[in-house]
Amino acid sequence: MSTTRRLFGAALAAVTALSLASCSSQSSDDEGSKVRINQAFQSLLYLPLYVAIDKGFFEEQGVDVALTTGGGGQNSWSSVLGGTDDFSIHDPVFGPISHENDGPGLAVASIQNAPAVWVVGNEDVSLQNDVRGFEGSTVVTMPEPDSTWAFFNYLMRENSLDPNAVTITEASVGNELGPFLSGRADYALATEPQVSQVEAQGKHAVFSFSDIEGWYPFAFSSLMTTERYVSENPEATQAVVNAFQQASTFIYTNTDEAIAVAQNYFPDLEGEVVATAVRRELDARAYPENVEITEQAWENNMRIAEFVGSIKEYPSEATSFETNVDNTFAEKAAAEYAK
Repeated sequence: MSTTRRLFGAALAAVTALSLASCSSQSSDDEGSKVRINQAFQSLLYLPLYVAIDKGFFEEQGVDVALTTGGGGQNSWSSVLGGTDDFSIHDPVFGPISHENDGPGLAVASIQNAPAVWVVGNEDVSLQNDVRGFEGSTVVTMPEPDSTWAFFNYLMRENSLDPNAVTITEASVGNELGPFLSGRADYALATEPQVSQVEAQGKHAVFSFSDIEGWYPFAFSSLMTTERYVSENPEATQAVVNAFQQASTFIYTNTDEAIAVAQNYFPDLEGEVVATAVRRELDARAYPENVEITEQAWENNMRIAEFVGSIKEYPSEATSFETNVDNTFAEKAAAEYAK
């Protein structure tokens, strides 16, 4: 299936889900303090969520969180559009896709504030300042148009690399390291904790997208909801965003305890691998110190989204920062809980 058709299918699914929104069962503040959050995956990228749960920050803010996992950003976002959940966590691009189809969508807090993707290789030779070092190699990414495919192809265009000089092998999500570890590729793009897992096997992180000038900050994952929910539930929204700010601050000020939370949520991974992964995320400033979403972070996401065709046009009213981001709650949370 072509990129255009795949993206059209995603947009169509969102539009179909919108038909349910008018009769949604989203709760309002006067119905109680239960809040439903749908995460795309259980992911180390979402550590602020797990810290907020484990350390009781949601309870402290007076909300009872029910957490579910959608199995992908599109699924999680559709659950919000359909009223099954109140918030979702994933790439915020689904908001502008919805707006381009006359639907709702609002990002209210940052969850990942960096393009937290690395390239791993066999040799401990950095390519951070030598992108042409990828020429003549085979590189594994997710399938087009997913994030690592988009990042690497945009990087090649940005640096005027001949696309024929690099062989890109697309592997299904979660299996990108297979061809690399089996010797069928020279490099692979990965997120944490996969990067730290292969390092433990003697491989090396040789390139960081977070360290590219102009790529940071980046709205990589956000807390999403609808304008209707925010309007009807301002106190619950503020409470949830407060808890995320508390958790993000905690990760930076109590790193060892945050690592322990991560290790509890990922018991099948070696404890030291999890610790290394969290510290790498911190070094990249991927966990937001302040949960406000900046206009630069939004713009960096949108230029990649436009490049792969996830959105029709940027800038436009449907894809603009003003249409898609509401920092009202994050600003209040940061004023009280950010360090």
